[in-house]
Amino acid sequence: MPLLGPREKGELEEMILDRLVSYWNANGSGGLLSPGVSIALDASGPAIVPAPRPEALGTVEVRTLFTALCHLSADGPGSMPLDSLEPLATEATSALAAQVNRLSPE
Repeated sequence: MPLLGPREKGELEEMILDRLVSYWNANGSGGLLSPGVSIALDASGPAIVPAPRPEALGTVEVRTLFTALCHLSADGPGSMPLDSLEPLATEATSALAAQVNRLSPE
């Protein structure tokens, strides 16, 4: 049985979207697309962090997600509009849930 089922994933996605919007508002899209900026999940919930956290239950670097890759520029950090954060949150949720669900005993 997975640790994060559909209901938990839905709640996690909402939390991640909230964190992404807050981070985007404070740091702009360039800050969100900077190397190392990651979404980490631990017992206190998701957080946007400046570098991956090896001790987290799951971590995904923002710029490795497809939506972010589409907005990266070859000559700089790129720019991601606010309306791209929702699909980014969906992708991050899937990546983190897969990592966390691997921890589930079979």
